[in-house]
Amino acid sequence: MSKKYIMEGVMLKIFAVRGIKKSGKTTTVSKIITELKNRGYKVGSIKYIHHEDFEMDKDPNTDTRKHRDAGANIVCARANHETSILFPEKLPLNKIYSVYDGIVDFVILEGVNEADVPAIITAHNKDDLIQKWTDNVFCISGRIANNIKEHNGFKVIDATTNVKELVDFIENFFISHFHA
Repeated sequence: MSKKYIMEGVMLKIFAVRGIKKSGKTTTVSKIITELKNRGYKVGSIKYIHHEDFEMDKDPNTDTRKHRDAGANIVCARANHETSILFPEKLPLNKIYSVYDGIVDFVILEGVNEADVPAIITAHNKDDLIQKWTDNVFCISGRIANNIKEHNGFKVIDATTNVKELVDFIENFFISHFHA
């Protein structure tokens, strides 16, 4: 992992929350997002959907699906309170990041295992930690935080009871590792 995380000219604070199923990933991400927003940051998220047949716009009778079926490379559904942009393909992460650039300060990936970005790992137990461990891990959270406070020198912080400490840790991590 490089000292600065720059991808095709995009400079964002990007990190992943990875872990075993039902280990607290979504809860951890949601708590972090809320606390970052409380601190004035703009936050984006990317959630990997592991279901092979997942589609956002399945109904063949919607106008947006008809646009897509006609061959549109990008379809935008714009309503009074939401805008959704649908790409009919799995985009590379760097293209997704470029959409977020200039709009948000942090991008949090949930369940995106292939991203070479700093990561918080969630787990039920130490065996789960070993299974999901990578060189990018900088912190541990999730259900395992009920049982341990550190693992191999890495801090374990419970997002449900100590989100302020966890977000302080995230801020300090990015300040110490990604600034010149």
